[in-house]
Parts: sequence; C-alpha cells; structure tokens
Amino acid sequence: MNQISGDVETGGDYVRFTAPDALDESQINGPHEGELVIDGKGERVVLTNYRTTDEGGCEITLRRIQPNVS
Repeated sequence: MNQISGDVETGGDYVRFTAPDALDESQINGPHEGELVIDGKGERVVLTNYRTTDEGGCEITLRRIQPNVS
C-alpha cells in the first residue's frame, strides 16, 4: 500500500488512525503488517479493522506487534 498520513490516538497496544482519504478496500483483504511512525519513532503494527467515514476518509485500528512500555 502507499504511505498515508493522518491523526493517531494511542492506548495500550492499540492505535486508532484516521486519514482524510479512503483507501482502496480491495488492497485490505486479510491481515496486513506495516510500520507506523509516530513522532519520528517507527513501530510494527498489524491491521485489525478498517472502515470508511461519512466524510470520505477512513478509520483504521492497528495493534502494536511489540507495544512500547513507558
């Protein structure tokens, strides 16, 4: 998939990501792993849920593969 950017909310080992543009849902079949960069720090994540928003964007729920411990 192409790189996208948007707003991120973190909590525990889950991340909710919202973007102003929807993704091509045909590319989202099955679990996907990727990297999420927050404040310059990369984390490995796996896609757990995707939905389009009424505004034409999307909301993505990701699970951290190795959660950060603060």
